[in-house]
Amino acid sequence: MNLRGDPLPAEPLRPPTLVEPDGIRYTLKDRKVDYLGWSFNFRLSSLTGPAIFDVRYKGERIAYEVAMSEIAVIYSADNPLQKTTDFVDSGALIGTHSKSLVPGGDCPESSTFINQSFSGQTLANVVEIPRAFCLFENNNGYPIRRHLSFSKSEGAWYNGMLDSVLTLRSVLTVVNYDYIVDFIFHQNGVFEHRVMSTGYIFPSFYSEAERPYGFQVAENVVGSLHHHIFHYKADLDIAGTSNRYETLDLKNKEVQLRVVPKKYHNNVFERSLKKTEKEALYKYNFDTPKYHVVHNDAVKTPLGELKAYRIGLHGMSKQLHPEGVDNEPALPWARHQLAVTKHKDDEAVSSSPYAMWDSFDPVTDFTTFYEDDEKIVDEDLVFWITMGMHHIPHTEDLPVTPTVGNHLTFFLFPYNYFVDCPSMASRDQIRIEHKDRNDPKQGVRVERYGRSDETCSLPPYSQEYDKAIEDDPDIIVESRKGRGLL
Repeated sequence: MNLRGDPLPAEPLRPPTLVEPDGIRYTLKDRKVDYLGWSFNFRLSSLTGPAIFDVRYKGERIAYEVAMSEIAVIYSADNPLQKTTDFVDSGALIGTHSKSLVPGGDCPESSTFINQSFSGQTLANVVEIPRAFCLFENNNGYPIRRHLSFSKSEGAWYNGMLDSVLTLRSVLTVVNYDYIVDFIFHQNGVFEHRVMSTGYIFPSFYSEAERPYGFQVAENVVGSLHHHIFHYKADLDIAGTSNRYETLDLKNKEVQLRVVPKKYHNNVFERSLKKTEKEALYKYNFDTPKYHVVHNDAVKTPLGELKAYRIGLHGMSKQLHPEGVDNEPALPWARHQLAVTKHKDDEAVSSSPYAMWDSFDPVTDFTTFYEDDEKIVDEDLVFWITMGMHHIPHTEDLPVTPTVGNHLTFFLFPYNYFVDCPSMASRDQIRIEHKDRNDPKQGVRVERYGRSDETCSLPPYSQEYDKAIEDDPDIIVESRKGRGLL
């Protein structure tokens, strides 16, 4: 990491625990992964956990680094212990708690499992964690895009494809809680990061005084209210390291109708360039919706528009503690849902392993990253993303909390970056159309672009469907029978 532009040097890699499945569409060598246009390196920091580096799509770097920076859990209760319990997990060395992923339980059985080695004080004191990562391709069970024009007047064709993705996963078990951390790569140039929370709750003895803090979930047991908060570093390089951060601010505007003399209202957007670090600090406000876009002003689309990536924040929550009091200074990064700073080598991590104990005089104070209010126009920028969720435990959290509904995500979406959707080049798509548009009675053909159930590494498609629409094309497009929609 000393040479800013270079990929992360490979760490010692033990052979995968499992043999890679036949027909696999990704390659893994020296901690570098290639998958359908994507490439990236990965590692597991003993301090902060999983990270990916030199993330590229179709050869162009999107991010130098996307990494977990800190996890915190803030408790509330009447009892003296949990009343002041604020866990800041880097103090437990987050990365060392990713281990022993189970095929068929934590990851699909067809996954490739990767071990992780950490160096001790001497080379002879190397600690190996088996199955710290799993790498797998699967489909999400829904289309990444699709359209059906059933009637002949609309063209009578279908095109679509399932959203098949590559996922790099690690699971961090820090005492009682398990955090499932996923880096997900979609075929349309979208990167997704997801974290899910499970494990068992940290309860307290039930008393009447605990009622404002939780429900009684078992005899003499109360599930204490707490707040999970995650902080991420996304060092983006969109068309190089000279980047700008803009918001597209949505506003309502009164307009004049042309046909009748009447006022009407439309929504419009205004571009807002953030010029300094303080100006870029973002707290979510329902009344001021906006897009967050990152681009190189010297690189435009063929039509002269900005060529950007958009940051989608889908896991925000409000940190309710007042700023600067009690243990809140241990996690000042939670004050904003997004912060943008100029890249500096000595601002690599937003927290420290001492954060849980040094809130009155933090070793790493994230506010210093932006208090100097440096210029961030046409600079190498780092985006700091906060996600979180409040948890009031209930009986269905026993024996362990389910992941369903506890998904926090942020996305990097291409935004005017490509001339059309990159997934149009994928062989996963399916097209169905008339053999002869001028004579629909000849039936339809199904184009699967060379894929077959023998060569596909994903679950095979049903050949019965292909035969069914050959027998009755009107199942998919208006054809022989000419029957329309009811």
